[in-house]
Amino acid sequence: MWLEGFHALFGVATERRAGRAQDLSRVEEELLQGRHEWRVGQRELEIIETSDAWDYPKWWPRTSSRIDQPVALPTHIYSAQGMRTAIEALHNVLKNIEIVSVVLRFMCPEAFGIISSPVTSFLCLFPSRSPVDYYLHYLKVLKGFVAQYGVFDRVADIDMALWSAAHLSLDAPYAPLTEEMRKDQYLQEIRLANVVAELGRFWQRSEMQRIVFARMLTEYDYVLGSVIAARVYESVLREMMEYYGILKGVSEQINLTMVRDLDRRSAIVSLGLRPGELEALWKLRHEAVHGYLGFTIQKAKLFEQGVAEVRQAWRKRSPKSR
Repeated sequence: MWLEGFHALFGVATERRAGRAQDLSRVEEELLQGRHEWRVGQRELEIIETSDAWDYPKWWPRTSSRIDQPVALPTHIYSAQGMRTAIEALHNVLKNIEIVSVVLRFMCPEAFGIISSPVTSFLCLFPSRSPVDYYLHYLKVLKGFVAQYGVFDRVADIDMALWSAAHLSLDAPYAPLTEEMRKDQYLQEIRLANVVAELGRFWQRSEMQRIVFARMLTEYDYVLGSVIAARVYESVLREMMEYYGILKGVSEQINLTMVRDLDRRSAIVSLGLRPGELEALWKLRHEAVHGYLGFTIQKAKLFEQGVAEVRQAWRKRSPKSR
């Protein structure tokens, strides 16, 4: 299984990145006393910062001097509220969510992992929330891997496997693992969900946004891109037909006869559109929506460009925003 394979390569990945393999289990052992006492003080941070089992200073600044009094960890740390309480308490002192994640990963590896840009980029997870909420969401994603695959019980091990995958998946020697990973439906769903969530933060359902989205999609899935463009085209046609009295109501469906009627209007020519352009685009729309085998990426690009031009021409005539 690709997750297990990349986890086994953690030493290889860390040696490449840091110059030597990182022994994180030794750091866990050195923190046994603090883990039993459920507290994080200057001593625990100094162990993490200075342990010769790994190279902390290569990644983060030292912050042990910031802790005057130990921070108590909640006994219910495995609950949702307990995790939030622990993260917030440490973040209030350390002011750096990555260092907070490092501390909690060693204090409680069953429930926490280190948040880092290689893994968040690998998961397409954007920092769009407060640091605490961002880290909590990251942990939720890692816990999803624990539940989905059942190959590791600890969140920290999932984090290690993904960190290795982020660094090694493009290397030829690990191509079989990478190919298995790319075919993993769960991983692809996680990545896509994160991308869509980020897109949704700024999405306004406007025609312009849909046209831009259609163009971006076309490079990867031209049929889906064209279906989105078709929705824009139908919206613009409906507005034009209602304006010229071709459509009488919102429930009436657009058909080819109506498009031809609109195409023949002299006012349409005055918009700078070519004779027959609306009908030609309607036929391309029909091919895209109904899955014609002859519908190609070239036709998709032609359709999307035509829709954008029609929309722009009509907006100059009737600057209504959607």
